[in-house]
Amino acid sequence: MKLKKLLESLSELTNADQKVQLEKYKQIKKTLKELKNKCKELEEKISKETDDERIKELKSKQKIITTQRRKGLELLKELKQLKKAS
Repeated sequence: MKLKKLLESLSELTNADQKVQLEKYKQIKKTLKELKNKCKELEEKISKETDDERIKELKSKQKIITTQRRKGLELLKELKQLKKAS
Protein backbone atom coordinates (compact mmCIF):
# COMPACT_ATOMS: atom_id res chain seq x y z
CA MET A 1 0.00 0.00 0.00
CA LYS A 2 1.33 3.46 -0.84
CA LEU A 3 2.16 5.91 1.91
CA LYS A 4 -0.51 8.42 0.90
CA LYS A 5 -3.21 5.75 0.91
CA LEU A 6 -2.09 4.42 4.30
CA LEU A 7 -2.19 7.90 5.79
CA GLU A 8 -5.62 8.58 4.31
CA SER A 9 -6.86 5.28 5.69
CA LEU A 10 -5.62 6.15 9.16
CA SER A 11 -7.11 9.64 8.91
CA GLU A 12 -10.54 8.27 7.95
CA LEU A 13 -10.46 5.87 10.85
CA THR A 14 -9.56 8.54 13.39
CA ASN A 15 -12.47 10.79 12.37
CA ALA A 16 -15.16 8.13 12.59
CA ASP A 17 -17.86 7.82 15.23
CA GLN A 18 -16.80 6.04 18.43
CA LYS A 19 -18.98 3.01 17.77
CA VAL A 20 -17.58 2.68 14.29
CA GLN A 21 -14.09 3.10 15.71
CA LEU A 22 -14.63 0.15 18.01
CA GLU A 23 -15.61 -1.98 15.02
CA LYS A 24 -12.57 -0.81 13.08
CA TYR A 25 -10.08 -1.60 15.84
CA LYS A 26 -8.48 -4.38 13.84
CA GLN A 27 -8.22 -2.21 10.74
CA ILE A 28 -6.40 0.48 12.68
CA LYS A 29 -4.01 -2.08 14.09
CA LYS A 30 -3.29 -3.43 10.60
CA THR A 31 -2.68 0.06 9.22
CA LEU A 32 -0.32 0.88 12.08
CA LYS A 33 1.64 -2.29 11.40
CA GLU A 34 1.94 -1.39 7.72
CA LEU A 35 3.13 2.11 8.63
CA LYS A 36 5.71 0.60 10.97
CA ASN A 37 6.99 -1.63 8.17
CA LYS A 38 7.10 1.35 5.80
CA CYS A 39 9.13 3.28 8.38
CA LYS A 40 11.62 0.41 8.64
CA GLU A 41 11.93 0.30 4.85
CA LEU A 42 12.68 4.02 4.78
CA GLU A 43 15.31 3.57 7.50
CA GLU A 44 17.04 0.95 5.36
CA LYS A 45 16.89 3.21 2.31
CA ILE A 46 18.34 6.09 4.32
CA SER A 47 21.26 3.98 5.50
CA LYS A 48 22.06 2.94 1.90
CA GLU A 49 21.56 6.36 0.32
CA THR A 50 24.48 8.67 -0.39
CA ASP A 51 22.70 11.70 -1.87
CA ASP A 52 22.04 14.31 0.83
CA GLU A 53 18.89 15.64 -0.83
CA ARG A 54 17.43 12.15 -1.12
CA ILE A 55 18.29 11.43 2.52
CA LYS A 56 16.55 14.64 3.56
CA GLU A 57 13.46 13.66 1.55
CA LEU A 58 13.38 10.15 3.03
CA LYS A 59 13.79 11.48 6.57
CA SER A 60 10.91 13.88 5.97
CA LYS A 61 8.67 10.99 4.90
CA GLN A 62 9.82 8.97 7.89
CA LYS A 63 8.96 11.83 10.24
CA ILE A 64 5.45 12.07 8.76
CA ILE A 65 4.93 8.32 9.19
CA THR A 66 6.19 8.43 12.77
CA THR A 67 3.84 11.29 13.63
CA GLN A 68 0.85 9.55 12.08
CA ARG A 69 1.70 6.28 13.84
CA ARG A 70 1.86 8.13 17.14
CA LYS A 71 -1.62 9.56 16.54
CA GLY A 72 -2.90 6.12 15.58
CA LEU A 73 -1.38 4.52 18.67
CA GLU A 74 -3.05 7.13 20.87
CA LEU A 75 -6.37 6.37 19.20
CA LEU A 76 -5.80 2.64 19.67
CA LYS A 77 -5.12 3.25 23.36
CA GLU A 78 -8.38 5.21 23.67
CA LEU A 79 -10.29 2.43 21.92
CA LYS A 80 -8.86 -0.12 24.34
CA GLN A 81 -10.09 1.99 27.24
CA LEU A 82 -13.54 2.28 25.65
CA LYS A 83 -13.64 -1.50 25.15
CA LYS A 84 -12.81 -2.03 28.82
CA ALA A 85 -15.46 0.48 29.90
CA SER A 86 -18.14 -1.22 27.78
